[in-house]
Amino acid sequence: MSLQEAIQKALTTNPQISQAVQNREAVEFELRQARGLYLPSIDLEASVGKRRLSNESTGNLSRDSEDFNSSEVGLTVTQRLLDGGGRRAQVDQQASRVDGASFRVLERSETIALQVVQDYLEYILQAKIVGVAQQNVSFHNGILSDINQGISGGALTEVDAVQGRERLAAAQARLREAQEELELTKIRFLKTVGEPIANAKVPASVAKLLPRTLDDAIATAKSNNPRIYSARADIDAADAAVRAARSNYAPTVDLEGRASVGNDVGTSQGNTNDVQVRLVARWNLYRGGIDQAREQEQIRRASEQRYASDQVHREIEESVRSAWNERRSRGELSQILNSQSSQNAQLVSSYGEQFKIGQRSLLDVLDAQNTRFNTSIVAETARVAALFAEYKILAASGSLLKTMNVKAVGQTDAYARNEFSVKTTPNGAYVERDPRQKAGIPMDLLAPLQ
Repeated sequence: MSLQEAIQKALTTNPQISQAVQNREAVEFELRQARGLYLPSIDLEASVGKRRLSNESTGNLSRDSEDFNSSEVGLTVTQRLLDGGGRRAQVDQQASRVDGASFRVLERSETIALQVVQDYLEYILQAKIVGVAQQNVSFHNGILSDINQGISGGALTEVDAVQGRERLAAAQARLREAQEELELTKIRFLKTVGEPIANAKVPASVAKLLPRTLDDAIATAKSNNPRIYSARADIDAADAAVRAARSNYAPTVDLEGRASVGNDVGTSQGNTNDVQVRLVARWNLYRGGIDQAREQEQIRRASEQRYASDQVHREIEESVRSAWNERRSRGELSQILNSQSSQNAQLVSSYGEQFKIGQRSLLDVLDAQNTRFNTSIVAETARVAALFAEYKILAASGSLLKTMNVKAVGQTDAYARNEFSVKTTPNGAYVERDPRQKAGIPMDLLAPLQ
């Protein structure tokens, strides 16, 4: 399984991406609910019951009331004509939320793709460490064999054999630890991708596809990262909520039509047919300052989203800088350690030959091998970390999927704001009032006029 195949598989099977997809589709139906506010409301009402009426016009010689067996069926159609832009604001808000959810699907996809890269590279690294650990065990087995020969020849003692067996046991323990960690990397990969890893190959470096400078990388990230666009959509949704709150200041105008048929309806005896069409205007003049407070609340929510967007910009820049620095430092460290590892290998070989002719002690050989083993692991770890940092830079810039030639799910299409022509509110467009509250009755009678 190649890295590209693993990423593509994860994008179609990972539950975290599926959760984000379902959330986006749920928000789309919230948008449909908002659009439904433009359509008429049709209500069918039916009633049946008994009624006793007593007034100056009812009754007879034996009683002063009349009983009615009333029944009625009515159909009411209500169409809102004006609402101060409230319906438009709700459509804008939900359309912005759809786009925000779309970008979160893309963000989740980029995150999962990077997790696949990490799990894939960790498996390759741990497999390499297991191989180095196996070579380490084989080396110590060979040393122990040489020690036994030295004891037979009288050049070494049983103390040397004890030391050799102790180092062999330590090497075997390290091998077991490496094998255990390798199994854990398989489990993590299975969790992320949904399939066991097999036939993994070291992926190619993507250094040639990276921006040339750190500043270019930061600029690319701030123009491509889906978190940036998601934050912008959240701001648009919050601005629409402000417009929805302001719509409460305006009157509403409804066109209402009603047709009903019934028997003994109201004070009329017998069959009744009633058809009515009317234009109804309602304007709330005062609601205890609630509308103004709601507007100010939504203004603060919009400001909160703008600050959240600023925080996202900082976090993305931090991610790019960290990955860039890690790639540089780990790459340099890998070169140094590779050189050291090569020298350690020569040193172990020389010490081994000198040990056989009695010019080096057993401890010299064992210590040299221990240094070579540790250096080999650290060098390989640094090399893989430098490679992973390249992919982290791509992920931070929002271009990992594109670079890997992997297609995200269709729910990453942020279409709603363009489809419904959502307007963007410029920064600094709001008037913020003092939020501090004082005890007592809030007698801000001029709130609607303000």
